[in-house]
Amino acid sequence: MAINKIRINNFTIFERIEIEFCDGINVFVGENGTGKTHLLKILYAFCRCDTSPSIETTNRSKPFDSYLAECFQANYVLNLIRRVNSISIYPLDIFVNNTSGNVEYVISSDSESSSSISEKKQIISAVYISAKDMLTHSGLEKDFIDRNLPFDITLIDILNKAGVSTIKNLSKDQLAVLNKIARVIDGKVLYKNDRYFIEKSDGTIIDFAAEAEGFKKLGLLYRLIETGYLEKDSVLIWDEPEANLNPKLIPYLVDIILTLEQAGVQMFFATHDYFFAKFLEVRKKRDSKVVYHALYKKGNEVSCESQSDFALLENNSILRQSIDLYKEEVMKVME
Repeated sequence: MAINKIRINNFTIFERIEIEFCDGINVFVGENGTGKTHLLKILYAFCRCDTSPSIETTNRSKPFDSYLAECFQANYVLNLIRRVNSISIYPLDIFVNNTSGNVEYVISSDSESSSSISEKKQIISAVYISAKDMLTHSGLEKDFIDRNLPFDITLIDILNKAGVSTIKNLSKDQLAVLNKIARVIDGKVLYKNDRYFIEKSDGTIIDFAAEAEGFKKLGLLYRLIETGYLEKDSVLIWDEPEANLNPKLIPYLVDIILTLEQAGVQMFFATHDYFFAKFLEVRKKRDSKVVYHALYKKGNEVSCESQSDFALLENNSILRQSIDLYKEEVMKVME
């Protein structure tokens, strides 16, 4: 069920971009404003949509463009068309391909008529983790529709997926990841009465609101694994996994991610962190599938460069800044 390729024309900041993915770990790097989060949300909308014949009668299924608008908190996809000097540029064309089918969404003029051309594609089990902590706000998902809360669908989905019952028969790989997380946060995650807690190894129970931000992030991952959303053939999409994590915890996070990759989970990350990107490169196994995608601006157009090694990226803003800092430090010492 891996996602193989994406092609985007005239959507948000993208004039034209095409990227091929590996079925393991894909890491997006690039300066602010190069579209890393936009790519993650498009991929998530693709995973959620269902193009099977029963879509009209299925409450949990919507077409690609509906999910796309909800991921960007937009009323219509038309609001997301790339604009130059306040003029909308057409055609808008988004094509995503995976091993079970394609979805291509096209708007060919400035009218509201649009077409979705697709092969049969079922919903892909996917999780989107944003840089924001949401489990502390558990319960908002119940008021999302009735109260018209100002959140995009990715933030509400994570609450819905974390707030279901724990599955009983976890695989050996899933249990291995849970044990790794439990050792880092010194406990396990509890879900009671719509609230989240961490029960420490000494029996102390800590409310999520009072827990360290880094432990909450790992606790969310723990919860998504024990509810069955991260298993073989599923997709994990994570924006800034390093956010709120002490650098000391990055190696543990990387080991957890590599274990999930070996278990058959395809992953997409957007990061600004040198340690996260570099630890993935250093700790990956010979059979690990890891590809880095550097997004960069060439004039007004966003382009992408992909490499299997972090250090081989020519347009590597993270590595470039690290080198600049080192040079500045050397100059200061020499003075």
